[in-house]
Amino acid sequence: MNLYWKNKPEKIDPSLLSDKKIVDKLNLYPNQKIKNILIRSDNKVGISSLINSNAINEINESGGIKLIYIDPPYFTEKSQLMKKTKKEIIAYKDIYNHSLEEYLNEIYIQIKLLYSLLSDDGSIYVHVDYRTSSYIRIILDEIFGYKNLRGYLIWNIDNGAKSKKFWSNQHNDILVYSKSNKFIFNSSSKLLKTDFSESSLKTHFRKKDSEGRAYRERKINSKSYKYYAEDGKLVGSVWNDIKSMEANSPLMKEYTTYPTQKPISLLSRIISASSKKGDFILDTYCGSGTSLITANNLNRNWIGIDQSENAIKITKSRLDNNYYEII
Repeated sequence: MNLYWKNKPEKIDPSLLSDKKIVDKLNLYPNQKIKNILIRSDNKVGISSLINSNAINEINESGGIKLIYIDPPYFTEKSQLMKKTKKEIIAYKDIYNHSLEEYLNEIYIQIKLLYSLLSDDGSIYVHVDYRTSSYIRIILDEIFGYKNLRGYLIWNIDNGAKSKKFWSNQHNDILVYSKSNKFIFNSSSKLLKTDFSESSLKTHFRKKDSEGRAYRERKINSKSYKYYAEDGKLVGSVWNDIKSMEANSPLMKEYTTYPTQKPISLLSRIISASSKKGDFILDTYCGSGTSLITANNLNRNWIGIDQSENAIKITKSRLDNNYYEII
């Protein structure tokens, strides 16, 4: 099933959307000794320029882009302001002429372009909220195929005042699609684990080994296996254990003034789940740069794109100098 709206683009030609200046600079990338790329550009222009450059050839030769994470505007129909500043500074505009069709056009074009960049064993994570998640899911179904939906994640942000007039939104949606049925998923990563509940520990982990570690024993095909409580369990599709960037959060030490900043712990789980050391990740709405910082921490290579001058400034302030900048 496809989604239709007024003026939905039928053909998308990246050669018509790319910027020659950006392409020319990207063509110099193979001569650089550094892997990471930071681009200040309109999102679809930056993506198209990457597609039409020599840089993508070198990236593909090293395995290609294994993970795309995007956190696009949520169609709030207002400008998002920088936080904790003395004067009003716009981080980015999320208005789209108050037209849902215009917003969907922008998202559709970018996801179509991103599909062509993603490696065959790659995954895309699209971070949205209640306003547009239903529309974007149908777009992703059309482009990636509904059978390639790998996860509908609920991140419980649980922040803000509770409304007495209607249901308060307390979560974000993260839609996960793969390009094929062969995709990376590192289920053994500690960052994908969470603690067992107290009741589960009391019920199932009654035995202890010689070192005092609690475990349970299970038989599978006549073989006995030990599972230790301290190893935790694989998280499901509802993430309650990662806090958002709010005033009383212990994560405030990470806080910048960017309005939609996500915590490192959230991106650590995503990047650990769907990429390996040395892989390339791409974020075309890199905002405060959390995905790029996290990629550095986890020894991944990255490409970040954002059109906001304030976003690029904040991102650069959080990074070391090990990147090729295109502005």
